[in-house]
Amino acid sequence: MSDKPETMLELQSAADALGVHYQTAYRWVRSGRLPAQLTGGKYLVSAHDVAEVGANRERPHTPAAPSPARLQRQSERLHQALLDGDESEVRKIARRLVDEGTTIVDLVEQVISPPLRSIGQAWHDGNLTIWVEHRASAIVERALGDLLPNPRGRRRGTVMVAAVSGDLHSLPTTMATAALREANWHVHHLGADMPGDELVGFCAAHDEIDVVVISLTNPEAAEEAARAADQIRAAGTPTLVGGAGKTLGGLIDDVQMAADGST
Repeated sequence: MSDKPETMLELQSAADALGVHYQTAYRWVRSGRLPAQLTGGKYLVSAHDVAEVGANRERPHTPAAPSPARLQRQSERLHQALLDGDESEVRKIARRLVDEGTTIVDLVEQVISPPLRSIGQAWHDGNLTIWVEHRASAIVERALGDLLPNPRGRRRGTVMVAAVSGDLHSLPTTMATAALREANWHVHHLGADMPGDELVGFCAAHDEIDVVVISLTNPEAAEEAARAADQIRAAGTPTLVGGAGKTLGGLIDDVQMAADGST
């Protein structure tokens, strides 16, 4: 057995060796994908572990997606974690499922959305205070932000995603952005409460945009959303306006059809 000490790399050097951004390597450390030790305020990673993670990334594999029963169990765990405000647990559940092969669309629709609907209904019925519902949404949005994919290869096109003034819910725009990026679209994510005129101006200044997606969760903002959509369409960019009953899977199909000129 060799007594040669293990070569240790600072996290930035490990990220460079793996060809990823520092924040990506940091997320891998937090999730346990990249083992590291905190020494003197810096994360250190063994060269052996860096090589192993690198080899795993290069190795072609198609993981079997978790079964519906497993997704249901994880959704129940995530529900409790959201009620408890346990952000670390929510992040771990989401990251583990994605690493196991769960798509962002399935993660949102089968694991995340049911607890959010249940919590929202409990608040509406007077069984939970509003801060529980707001905290749950904020935790999910941050967790999804950590999972925003940056797929390799040629993009299918460019999409702008936003919600208009009066629609203050940014989580649906984050969900749409994550799903579209996973489907290999480049996305300009402008978030919520954007004046319609600003959306029109943004599109005028970015002629590479193929499709615009306007999220709509507040019926009182419907008129503003429709007005902005009409102006953007008149300038030549296909525009989709979301609403109740829309699914992320359907959104992906609708965006592709709009880009192809089928809608």
